[in-house]
Amino acid sequence: MDLMLDRRVILLVGGSGSIGRAARDVLRGEGAVVVNADSPGTQPDIPIDVTDEASVRHAVDAVMSQHGRIDALVVLAAIFAAKPAVEISGEEWDRMLGVNLKGSFLAAREVLPHMQRAGFGRIVLLSSLAAQIGGAVAGAHYAASKGAVLSLVKSLARQARTPVAREDCATAELDLRSPRDLDITVNAICPGPVESAMTASWTAEERARMAAAIPAGRFAEPREIADAIAWLVSPKTAYIHGARIDVNGGALMA
Repeated sequence: MDLMLDRRVILLVGGSGSIGRAARDVLRGEGAVVVNADSPGTQPDIPIDVTDEASVRHAVDAVMSQHGRIDALVVLAAIFAAKPAVEISGEEWDRMLGVNLKGSFLAAREVLPHMQRAGFGRIVLLSSLAAQIGGAVAGAHYAASKGAVLSLVKSLARQARTPVAREDCATAELDLRSPRDLDITVNAICPGPVESAMTASWTAEERARMAAAIPAGRFAEPREIADAIAWLVSPKTAYIHGARIDVNGGALMA
């Protein structure tokens, strides 16, 4: 299937991990121009601190300056921890939600006005199976952050096609077009366990227990999540909006 991604500019936030590397390969294979914004130590195209407003804005401005548009935003930046709720400190809670939730919000907030001016855009945020089942391995702060991402997607989806003037952007360019004329979608992907550095740190018992609970009998390969991302950022998915796409091998059927 031709996903119509040739020369589309895609900003990948947190694209240096297992899923991110796979997404870069898949998207570039479809002809897209992929810009990886990630922490400086990962050798990204653009350095970014997703918890810092100025850093996120700078990254978005850099992409706009170089390419003139952002056709799709994919936010993969996240941290993970497995810890009993009674042992999670306030600082750990704030850090988890700062990266996983605030980072997703800031990136979407900065990119959305550009998409509204262009009349086209795709935003894909990464949630998790943990958001739906409370986390079989993940800590409560991780599960909560990913659950909040699902709510954020719904809220953004309701507002994405209704441009709102913002004091610090070029509001004169935001007209009052009908939602029918704004081909902008916001969706979430909820992976189950994926073969990655994160799950590699789990104990053999945890990995075996999780695999046994998945009808597919295994963890996902990063490429399988990347394929779902590529599909969602395609112009072909104009009527998939505010949705949660489960990629979990049948671990949750709901």
